[in-house]
Amino acid sequence: MNSTLLKRFSAVAVLVLAGALILPLGRGTLAHSDEGEEGRLQGTWHMTVTLHNCVTGATVATFPSLLTFASGHTLIEVTSSPAFLPGQRTPGLGTWSRTDGHTFSATSDAFILFPSARFQRGVQRINQTIEVNGDNFTAEASNQFFDTNGAQYDAGCAAVVGQRFPDQKDAN
Repeated sequence: MNSTLLKRFSAVAVLVLAGALILPLGRGTLAHSDEGEEGRLQGTWHMTVTLHNCVTGATVATFPSLLTFASGHTLIEVTSSPAFLPGQRTPGLGTWSRTDGHTFSATSDAFILFPSARFQRGVQRINQTIEVNGDNFTAEASNQFFDTNGAQYDAGCAAVVGQRFPDQKDAN
């Protein structure tokens, strides 16, 4: 009887262990099929942002930024825009979603903590339409500036080119 109980326990233990090993593989497969091999946005990207006049298209400034698209469709954005004084703007936080195939949309907000000659204290909102092509992406972005009462006082446009963070290229 002891031998039978031991065999049953061993069989159950093997099944539990096999399930524990297989479950993470299944999750990875579902995540990969959801994101698609070429259309995967999740990860960290080096970006070159080119601000331009929305009407004439004339370049206003170009600068680097970092953008991380996390699981759960959240994002974190950090910029080096020379338009802001040191410490004036927080990192941006927001969400992203797939809109079609290799196309995604993203929206983020960052607080402007103190006023300057150009900006009021409040929020900068960035909306992007992103097209992913392997380890690269292009995006068109618009940004709006709101004061602490929620009134919009300025807006702008940008073209963005992104490249997947170098150590993630082999992982995808």
